[in-house]
Amino acid sequence: MLGQISNDECEILNKVLGSKAPSGCFARGHNQKDDAFTIPSKQPFVGEDEEKHRNSWLWPKMARRLTRQSPVHVSQWRKPVEVDSSECEAIRKALTEKLGASEANSKLPQACKP
Repeated sequence: MLGQISNDECEILNKVLGSKAPSGCFARGHNQKDDAFTIPSKQPFVGEDEEKHRNSWLWPKMARRLTRQSPVHVSQWRKPVEVDSSECEAIRKALTEKLGASEANSKLPQACKP
C-alpha cells in the first residue's frame, strides 16, 4: 500500500508528533506556507517568475542545465509525502502512545486508514 499525506494532515502530525512525524512532513513544517516551491504543484512559477527569466550568476552551461524544465531544478525538489504500510504502522503507534487509541484514529492520515 502506498498513499500520500496531504499538507493539512502533515500540519496535524507535526503539531502532535513533532520530530517523530514522517520526514517529509517534518521538513514541510519548517518552510513558509506561501512559498510556491514548498508545496508540490504543477505550476510552481507564479507572478513575475512565470513570465520573466531571471539571469543566473552561474556559469552559462550550468545555468542552462538547471532551467525550469530540468528534473534537477529547485522547483522539482519537493515531492508529495508518500507512506507505505510500515510507515503507517509507525505513525499509528506514535499517535496512540501520545494521544490514546480513540483520538489517534481521528488524527491518522487518510492514506493510513483501512
